[in-house]
Amino acid sequence: MSPREKSNSERINVFFSPEVLSELKKLAAEKGTTVSGLVRMIVLEFLAKK
Repeated sequence: MSPREKSNSERINVFFSPEVLSELKKLAAEKGTTVSGLVRMIVLEFLAKK
């Protein structure tokens, strides 16, 4: 996942339980990305399927 220009994006806050966050951290590490990058990828893939 490449960094995005700040002028081309907006920040949001999402809250997860400690258990969900732990799973996201594990999955992100397996994929070699950050939790933020992983969540972004998942959301964009979901929206592309609509």
